[in-house]
Amino acid sequence: MTLFNVQNFQTALNQDGEFKIAGRFLDGALRLQFDEQALLLKFRDGRLTDIVTPALFDSANISITGPLSSWQEFLQPIPKPFFHDMFAAIVRKQFQWSGDSETFFAYYGAFRRLFQIMRDHAIH
Repeated sequence: MTLFNVQNFQTALNQDGEFKIAGRFLDGALRLQFDEQALLLKFRDGRLTDIVTPALFDSANISITGPLSSWQEFLQPIPKPFFHDMFAAIVRKQFQWSGDSETFFAYYGAFRRLFQIMRDHAIH
């Protein structure tokens, strides 16, 4: 199941001024898992360079995992309480995250913007 328009999302994110500032030195990968499906978002020098289905041994600096129903709610134009922000949803046990906490918190502003743009390109 496709949650958002991947191509339009990538273009919009790389053109977004707020993301460019917040993520300007971001290098690495963010894995998003929804049920049995996953996407690997690859970043280089603050640009989203690729979005792929991860192979078995592809690594990610940060992984965010949640049931498809939680992702669908999170990506609503006006989500329910605690789905408005990824960290709030993690604290409320709607999602789990793992990986490098220093990267997660150093670039949380960039990730917040990323999720807002993803929400803007969600398929409902």
